Amino acid sequence: MKTLLVAVAVVAAIILCAAIVFFAYGREKTWMRLAGSPDRGRLDLVEIRRSPTANDALACTARLRDDCDFEVPAIDAAPADIAARLAGRIEDADPLARRVDDGDDPAHLRYVTYSPAMRFPDLISIELVPLDDGRTGVIAYARAQLGRLDFGANLERLKLYLKDL
Repeated sequence: MKTLLVAVAVVAAIILCAAIVFFAYGREKTWMRLAGSPDRGRLDLVEIRRSPTANDALACTARLRDDCDFEVPAIDAAPADIAARLAGRIEDADPLARRVDDGDDPAHLRYVTYSPAMRFPDLISIELVPLDDGRTGVIAYARAQLGRLDFGANLERLKLYLKDL
């Protein structure tokens, strides 16, 4: 019995030390050190394969893809104008979001954001696609870097960002 109590105490001490290091070093830095950067560069959103697990969300304008979680209507505005609106909306709605693309392409936005408590990283990529009728279509993809389940966080995030564009 005494050996069991000592083992439990040692395990508890290790967990406590790990938690102290996690919070002292920084939650975002810790995940970056363990899993690498959540930003893997620009994604081809027309061709990207969905995650096999329930940790991503995809929104798009009709006919751009057929596997979207919800549809975004085509927009009567230039891609650069829509990108500026989206960037402002994302940054206003999500104080943990950081833009990671270089801003050179006005039809593409890429952000990394983090869950509030544990700072699990998620990547958001948005592509604005000129349509034949002069309007602009949207493909938005959000995925968790860690884990197999995001409890619908990325779907809700995209709905918030893309609502009433």
